[in-house]
Amino acid sequence: MKKLLTKTRLLSALFLLAPFYLRAEISDRAQKAVDDFMDLRMKIAGLSSDQALAQVADFEKKLSVDSSFSSQEDRLVLVNFIIMEKYNFLRKQKGSKPQLKKLLKELKEKNEAWFAANGEGKAGVWLLATSADVTSCYMSYSVAEVMKSGLSLREKYLKAVALDPAFSYGWTNLGQWYYWAPAINGGSDKKSRAAFEHAVAAAKNPAEKFFACVFYSQFLIEEKEFENAAAMLDQAEAQDPKNPYVDFLRSVNKTGDSFFDWSKKHSQMESGRPRVSPDEKR
Repeated sequence: MKKLLTKTRLLSALFLLAPFYLRAEISDRAQKAVDDFMDLRMKIAGLSSDQALAQVADFEKKLSVDSSFSSQEDRLVLVNFIIMEKYNFLRKQKGSKPQLKKLLKELKEKNEAWFAANGEGKAGVWLLATSADVTSCYMSYSVAEVMKSGLSLREKYLKAVALDPAFSYGWTNLGQWYYWAPAINGGSDKKSRAAFEHAVAAAKNPAEKFFACVFYSQFLIEEKEFENAAAMLDQAEAQDPKNPYVDFLRSVNKTGDSFFDWSKKHSQMESGRPRVSPDEKR
């Protein structure tokens, strides 16, 4: 009953926010490109860096963002996705930190320039979410950026899911924000759980379902709900059978860690979110 009330209140708050934002959407062609890229992300998640980066480069070459899309918002959303996926794999390579920090900083500034020129109210859900993602990635190299922009990311994710309550990608990343943020800044395990549940329920294609289930499963590991976590990973695997990334997560989970723990151990920042007791309320 309490869980239902929490979810109802969260949705009610989001619907109240929705009228204040003018919804702009990417084009149908850009949406198809996003869906195709999400599918690619799912399929390369467990590959080696070299294999994955080669497939991203091939996708980027065939897509020809600059010549194929006239809308600046379309182009920016697609570039955000491509650069972030490169980041996901390049960061595993030694000596990549200076290059990636510069790349993400430049991309963050391009997004900020768009918002300065157009205003946040004109952004569609994909630009709201991916621009927040870019800043989030850059924050992994800059404690100062965490202090400056951490709360603004939540606001962008909230605006995105207010505009489209069935925006699974936005719910997935909002769930991660609530997980990683300290309680004093608005972090909440209850809100994180509710966001992940919405992400799973709202998924419109296998890739959205895959990533929503993956991240929810790792949250459940943190909550010591191991059977539910395993069932959620099974749902992820059902979207792309024999995906090696699911096997990787299972191997991490067998050690008692979640992927969040693994990320903290491999972070290039000085510290991550502290582990909390299962009895601690957030």
